[in-house]
Amino acid sequence: MGKTLKDLALALLNATLILVALCLVLALMVFNRANSLADSFAENLQIVTPLQESVQTTGAEIAALRTDLAELKDQSGDVSSAAMTRVQDRIEMMQARLDDMMNTVTELRGTPERLLDQAIETAGDQAVMTVSRIRGCVPPETASAPSPSS
Repeated sequence: MGKTLKDLALALLNATLILVALCLVLALMVFNRANSLADSFAENLQIVTPLQESVQTTGAEIAALRTDLAELKDQSGDVSSAAMTRVQDRIEMMQARLDDMMNTVTELRGTPERLLDQAIETAGDQAVMTVSRIRGCVPPETASAPSPSS
């Protein structure tokens, strides 16, 4: 009786240690995945920098175009005021869109934590769905069970 209890306690300890090791391995995998997500986001934010510079350059070009149009208007009396107004309206619309893009890029660079949190939440939701699918996994039942021949 004592040997049986000892064997049972050892089996329980063995199973517990196996489960702890499995949990540690899974925790390590999750930690590595989170680190790779953070690295990926850091690389993606580095990609945003040239985009921000391009938006700034385009803004400078629009400002130069405005200056050129003002000089053209002063120098030439041939340009109709209606055409000049249309061009100026289009420049203002372009400037407004450019400002919106610049604000979006600045907000994106300023809040990488929000992006990272969203990615981690999405990955967590997918992990939960995968585990729930695995948990409910059962072997398919055969459509036609072979009947014993009599």
